[in-house]
Amino acid sequence: MLGICAMTGQPRNAAPLIINADDVGMHPAIDDAVIELAQRGIVTSASVMSLGRPARAAIEALHSADAGLGLHLDFTSALAHAAYSNAATLPGVMVAAWMRTLKPERVRTIIAAQLDRFCQLTGRPPVFVDGHEHVHQFPMIRDALLDVLAASRYGAGVHIRDTRPQRWRGAKAAIIGLLGARALHRRARIAGHSANRDFLGVYDLSSGADLAVLWRKWLRSVPPQGALAMCHPALPRHSHSLEPFRLREYAWLSSPEFAALLQECRVTPAHWPVWHESM
Repeated sequence: MLGICAMTGQPRNAAPLIINADDVGMHPAIDDAVIELAQRGIVTSASVMSLGRPARAAIEALHSADAGLGLHLDFTSALAHAAYSNAATLPGVMVAAWMRTLKPERVRTIIAAQLDRFCQLTGRPPVFVDGHEHVHQFPMIRDALLDVLAASRYGAGVHIRDTRPQRWRGAKAAIIGLLGARALHRRARIAGHSANRDFLGVYDLSSGADLAVLWRKWLRSVPPQGALAMCHPALPRHSHSLEPFRLREYAWLSSPEFAALLQECRVTPAHWPVWHESM
């Protein structure tokens, strides 16, 4: 099957963009959307919630589409609340992390278990690690994550998502980048991990935002060295329990207009192993 670069005639010198779909394993409608977009060469990377139950066929389809699969570390979703008796909401986790009242050994145990489960589901180590609601960069959690990776057989071969935008992309994007990304970047660099150079895709999910306008701004700002954009697509079928923004993102990313915009902005979907920052 032809990828989007072949379909749109992307130039060889186009800026590389990892297009990462979050939340694989949360719902079949999400998994199916990510598979379709990966098979079309649009999504090149996917974050797997190992507390979920993605079908083996879905994981195999993503492998066949050459999507880089990473662990979507989870402390706050409904899946986490089902798995852990004392799981907290995002504000609760944030307060505990910044007040340093989390129990380090329990945090390490949770991370190690999710990492092991990821490897069982996918048959291979994660290409990268990020976090549901960006928890991977929070105090205590980021330290535990790096400890677990250092103690594992995967070591520094795992990339770490850096949520810092390299230019102004709105208040929400700036705030997310301020919630521990710099400290994680510094400590991950010392440990030998690499990361994306820039971060796109943050917007007010409840606003019904104009995705064409947002993506035009984002794609025009991709630096020559590349960036990572997160997205959250879901197919409309069997998705009555999912948020509307997921359906809107799928409709936009699968549209001819998005393919044309990539070409216009001289951006090409790229994979983690092809380019990354040696931190």
